Amino acid sequence: MRKTPLLVLAYNRPDKMRRLIDNLRAIRPDTLVIAVDGAKPGNDADLARVQAVQALVSTIDWTDDIETRFRPVNIGLRASVADAVSWSVSTYGETMVIEDDALPGADFIPYSIAMLDRYREDDHVAHISGYNLVPPSVLRSRGGSRLTIYPESFAWATWERAWTTYDPTLEWALNASVSELQKITGSRSGALRWKQNFGDAAAERISTWAYRWIASMWSHGAVNLSPNQNLVTYIGYDEGTHATLTAPWKELPLYDGPDGGLLEGTATIDEDAERWVARTVFGETPYGVARGVAISAALEARKVWRRLRA
Repeated sequence: MRKTPLLVLAYNRPDKMRRLIDNLRAIRPDTLVIAVDGAKPGNDADLARVQAVQALVSTIDWTDDIETRFRPVNIGLRASVADAVSWSVSTYGETMVIEDDALPGADFIPYSIAMLDRYREDDHVAHISGYNLVPPSVLRSRGGSRLTIYPESFAWATWERAWTTYDPTLEWALNASVSELQKITGSRSGALRWKQNFGDAAAERISTWAYRWIASMWSHGAVNLSPNQNLVTYIGYDEGTHATLTAPWKELPLYDGPDGGLLEGTATIDEDAERWVARTVFGETPYGVARGVAISAALEARKVWRRLRA
């Protein structure tokens, strides 16, 4: 019998981890793999928080099928996420993933497992999202799901056959031309904005595995599957490595429809949804490109300042 684990990604936020475990107790995933990044060297406060997160694993009382990966030292967000996903898919062949600042609704796991089964042999689909932020008024497609070039990284699922394409070097992204990226994003502003994003990632101005995953999928012509309803609540706006105090979108309520409603219909690209995500979330506009220049400069200044303080 195939096991599909839920991989929990955590670091040093015991309050978030406690809330996630309480949430998972209601939906009772059968198999858990839990990865906790290590504390930063010489930081006693960080060590105490990391140990508190690790200790919370012992409060999981609905299953004994738990594996843990507790890092002895901090390897950072980018490396720790990629390492944990590689560990989980190499063991099980596929995995669901949730960060400690996301709370899955009752439909996230059933939807993920059903779609992992449905698209297991379809190399065109590399990622299954659980967090939808596109308003119903924008969506043109009326089925349970749609295809999209834009994944989300709070709660998702994938297969080993897809994750093996993950390229931490960003080789394709750095060599892709603007015209090549424009064919993917559909606009010159989108192409320029993603050249900025990939450049920030490569220069370590931001520590992101997600941009590397996007580039890996785009380089292979792969897409993502997204539910047209939201299945996850995100609670990380108040803190986190890259969290902001406000988001340019409104959090949608969790799906509360009929059983099986999310599995209906044939998933296709929804052009209206793609344009909304491109503009609202990723700033793929002339203004967004100009703002991206300022953001890159600010990130570089922060990087230099941190290096001088070290």
